[in-house]
Amino acid sequence: MRTRSNSSNGSRKVYREVEKTIRAWEKQYPDTWILLEVTQEDNGEPVRGKLIATAQDPENFQEIWKSHRDKGILTMLTFGPSMEPRPAVVVSAA
Repeated sequence: MRTRSNSSNGSRKVYREVEKTIRAWEKQYPDTWILLEVTQEDNGEPVRGKLIATAQDPENFQEIWKSHRDKGILTMLTFGPSMEPRPAVVVSAA
């Protein structure tokens, strides 16, 4: 997949070539905001998409998102899973 950096606002634009499940994109980009073109839905829920851009700050997507919206392209914004360890919860019935 080809990418180009857009350092002025901290986002990376991506030339959309690959379609994956939403979960696969999230797994590929942990701790990152991900802007996707929705290519398949199941009962109104996005299930597959093509990568448009990634960023550390979702505000950086405004211009890119608006240009896709103006073209009538369905998009979604999601966040990859955190790489930070999470506390474990243990439930005990005593």
